[in-house]
Amino acid sequence: MLGFGIFALFAACGTVALYGQAKPAGKVNTADGVKEVLDQIVNDPQADVGGEIETFLLVGSDSREGVDKEASDFGGIGEVQDSEGKRSDSIMLLRHNVETGDAALLSIPRDLWVYVPALGQKERVNTAFSISSAALVETLQTSLSLTINHFVEVNFEGFKSLVDAIGGVTVCFNYPSRDLATGLFIAEHGCPLLTGVQALQYTRSRHFEQLIDGVWVEDPRSDIGRMDRQQEFILGAVNQAQGKLGENPAFLTADLFDAAKESLTVDEGVDLFDLRARFAGLASEKLQRYTLPTSPKRIDGKDVLILDEDAAFPVLSFFRGLAEAPQPVDPVVPEE
Repeated sequence: MLGFGIFALFAACGTVALYGQAKPAGKVNTADGVKEVLDQIVNDPQADVGGEIETFLLVGSDSREGVDKEASDFGGIGEVQDSEGKRSDSIMLLRHNVETGDAALLSIPRDLWVYVPALGQKERVNTAFSISSAALVETLQTSLSLTINHFVEVNFEGFKSLVDAIGGVTVCFNYPSRDLATGLFIAEHGCPLLTGVQALQYTRSRHFEQLIDGVWVEDPRSDIGRMDRQQEFILGAVNQAQGKLGENPAFLTADLFDAAKESLTVDEGVDLFDLRARFAGLASEKLQRYTLPTSPKRIDGKDVLILDEDAAFPVLSFFRGLAEAPQPVDPVVPEE
């Protein structure tokens, strides 16, 4: 999936603004235990660059809790044997400058090898999320030495419902494309309108293939390529939704609000009314995108990614609010 929590926030916040005090009933789910571990790493405010910075942790969860196992797409969006429990299918940090409205995304590989305080040892960052949302927040704050102010999680069913609620999302393909693991199949090049199921198949794809000169060629970047496609999808979905809103204010319906509301799990400090004003310009093309620079390694029989601390320092300093925005760093492509 992806840091689709950005789009979910837009949908929910926009609908709140439309309905005002008469908004549809119900509230967003609250993440247990997260409040106690937020804001644990506090940077020197005198060193902050460019104003007040707030950081959102956006998590796409592959949990299938409550999903119908007889549904036609149950196995198509991931291996059935991995359907129990909860793992992060994507992890992103959203850096928002409260004063200027500028924002940036940082994708974090789920195989990143980090110290997990809840275990007292190093493990994949995805392992922290399998323990709890709070464990993931604490792990990232500790391992990356930055402050996380808010937590947003979106699930499988919510993702599909949101895409369908806006009438699908247009994605452009240079060649016929597929992923045999997720079930994605795009028969020809072009810009089709993806349904919720298709969008999930696309954004979850780790074995993305394109038919080039009669040969199916797999993207060698694996998770890194997927993170890049996820970021592109986020921007496209948000811009498309805002475009529809501009053409027709009634586009934000109770159904869309319900889809956003039911898909989200957030910390207690997330207020939809406040976020509507704060994120008014988040869909701007100026939104910067980064991926943590890493290198592949095998540890204890596990394929993991090791943070390149020197290359990551400029972007992490930026997300800590201690430096200006650096040029995006091209991540290392894992070897075959």
